[in-house]
Amino acid sequence: MPSSKEMNLLRLERTAIPEEFVREHQGEWDHQAWLDFCSFIEDRGYTPIDLDAVGMILERKKTEYWTGKSKK
Repeated sequence: MPSSKEMNLLRLERTAIPEEFVREHQGEWDHQAWLDFCSFIEDRGYTPIDLDAVGMILERKKTEYWTGKSKK
């Protein structure tokens, strides 16, 4: 059975939240924006969660953003 961290990560990944964050920041963000994102997902009940894995999701969404943007 998955842990709470794994379940929250799956829940987050199934939403548009990571993609919206990347789009709102046009594929670039600083450390403060990252901290704000972490607070945002915490406020919405996505904790406990592995923040390294969340970062990997954002990096994947960033790659998708830039790949999609370069095709336009």
